[in-house]
Amino acid sequence: MRMIRMCVLVLLFGTLSAGAADAASRVYVIHGIPGVTVDVYASPAGGAIPTTPTIPGFQPKQIVGVTVGPATFDIRIFAAGANPQTATPVIQVLGATIPDNVELSIVAHLSGAGAPTATVYRNDNTPVAPGWARVSVRHTAHAPAVALTAGGLPKLALTNPLFGDLEVPATTIPLQLVVPFSSTAITPTASLNFASGTRYFVYAIGSAAGGTFDFILQAVR
Repeated sequence: MRMIRMCVLVLLFGTLSAGAADAASRVYVIHGIPGVTVDVYASPAGGAIPTTPTIPGFQPKQIVGVTVGPATFDIRIFAAGANPQTATPVIQVLGATIPDNVELSIVAHLSGAGAPTATVYRNDNTPVAPGWARVSVRHTAHAPAVALTAGGLPKLALTNPLFGDLEVPATTIPLQLVVPFSSTAITPTASLNFASGTRYFVYAIGSAAGGTFDFILQAVR
């Protein structure tokens, strides 16, 4: 697994941002489809598609952090450079409601059948106890069910697009994805150093059949 450098982009949405600053929510937009650069357009629900992208040239494995007030949006994702007024979106999420004062992750990824889709996760952003870290594992890959082992012990078994959270000691722990209820490895073992009080999001992405199965690892304090 490779650590993704988180790109933080604070966007002044104008009419998109409807709430007061103290009610703003944090939204992470994650690109989990390998090999495809896209443009992301966000607009008020039912409104016109903007003429310029909200997130242009969005690269695979990139993470963009957006601070935005409570509102309801239409989110459309097009192939990079496509004309949003005439092209068909690769993915669209219409009527996505962003409540006030929450943290969400919106992931563009492949479904269990291999089709482009998007999933919205509400993150547990409660404080993590000192000496511990929280790991959220999210299956967003075109792949069969996977199981996470930590230090060789089974912890979570997931299918696309389900997720699971666990608390782990703030230390170095060997993690691996395996076929559920077996010792057959899907990935090599990766020893990760978990920092105290930090939240980690692990996304399985890509396609096992297509040879693009990969990971995104995001750390958030």
